[in-house]
Amino acid sequence: MHTPPTPPRPAAIGAVTLIFFAVALTLRIQGITTRFWLLEDQMRDWWIALQPFSELPLVGPPTHVGGYTIGPAFYWILWAVRVSLGPWFDNLPHAGGIGHAVLQSGADALLVAAIWRRTGSPWPALIAGALLVTSAYDLALAALVWNPVMGSVLAKTAIALVLLDWHRQSLFRAGLTALVAWAAVHAYTGAIYVAVSVFIAIIADPFLRGDRTQARRNLAIAVLATALLQLPYLAYRFSSQFRAEAMGAVSGSVGRILTGEAAPEITKSLTGYVGAVRFIEFAPWNAPLVGWGLLACGIVVAVRYRDDAPLLAMTLLPQLLAVAGYSLFLASLDHYYYLSVMPAAATTITIALWAVTPRRVATAIGAALLIGTLAAAPAKYRLSTTFHRMPQYGLLVEASRKIKGQGQPMRSIRTEFALPPTTDPEYLFKVLGGRIDRESPWASVITADGDVRYVQIK
Repeated sequence: MHTPPTPPRPAAIGAVTLIFFAVALTLRIQGITTRFWLLEDQMRDWWIALQPFSELPLVGPPTHVGGYTIGPAFYWILWAVRVSLGPWFDNLPHAGGIGHAVLQSGADALLVAAIWRRTGSPWPALIAGALLVTSAYDLALAALVWNPVMGSVLAKTAIALVLLDWHRQSLFRAGLTALVAWAAVHAYTGAIYVAVSVFIAIIADPFLRGDRTQARRNLAIAVLATALLQLPYLAYRFSSQFRAEAMGAVSGSVGRILTGEAAPEITKSLTGYVGAVRFIEFAPWNAPLVGWGLLACGIVVAVRYRDDAPLLAMTLLPQLLAVAGYSLFLASLDHYYYLSVMPAAATTITIALWAVTPRRVATAIGAALLIGTLAAAPAKYRLSTTFHRMPQYGLLVEASRKIKGQGQPMRSIRTEFALPPTTDPEYLFKVLGGRIDRESPWASVITADGDVRYVQIK
């Protein structure tokens, strides 16, 4: 069975991953105070995070397909971000974006350390990390208050913990790994494919090593972790008298397939996954052979690491489960559905390339691949600035501060410039502590240059 190589120079791993974290965080929060994406979901969820912990929901955010996610872990984490970082930024919502970026960058750094330890080389680790961090789509979303992003953060963390063999070190660590994996499902249902893979890894690993007792213990701790995290959901279901159903649209698709009304859409799911990898990891380049490349890399990893069950479970299994799972979802598939699976895809690609690299030229090829990945970063960064940005955010912040400084309740606040349809120009004023009074004789108009005009209503 696989025994992870002893990592050379642990201090070097720590230093490099710390630098990696700092660079990733800097890229992600660049300009966030002036272009934070403030739409309906962000306003709703940040407003919830501003409440006392006891008032947080017992379930997660509503989903666009109906229902809600099955637990409150996303709101718990967002609340912790607000408490720790919010006061430094007047509790404005971009503090939540910075918190997301911190957690995302920390998860990436942990994954880099995990791959480094697993392979005994920094090259596949740094290439995988660079591929994930420089993704244009990731850069556009990473500093955003949005639950699919948090699902990706937690899923990535769980993958890294398994690759670090945390589940082998103690029953407590096995349980913590399971908790992180299931919390990812709380945040975003699409993380279920990683969570199931994590559970399989921590149970199958000791079983295949002949330690049946440990396998049973890990199974029990995984079940217990899941059950504990579902207690708030059960409380919510009882309090609502079982009226509100989670993920009704998803269960509807599965129901239609089980009754024979519809068939699984394997081709659509496979095409959707390949398209997601192409867009998320390689845009602005088309990369037409991504599908065949993923297949070839998967075969290499399956053969080369056939005795390493945890690694196979963290690379190949989430991708296979995602393709199978989304074939049961009969609606259209968006790229962000696959965010939680991208660490598995990137790790598969880089470990496969490393596995077929001749040892005598490994350093040269590893350095060349890393340089090539970094050379593509500027174009990806430029693309990331073209979507999921709200350039009016900075103007709204400064104008809201000015209006709040008047100490006068406002009947309304509007802008002379266009905002996205779901953005409320009064929101930041209320977050800052301002009061909207529909009987107030004063209203405010924010001009295109960020100045404020006050209108008295007689």
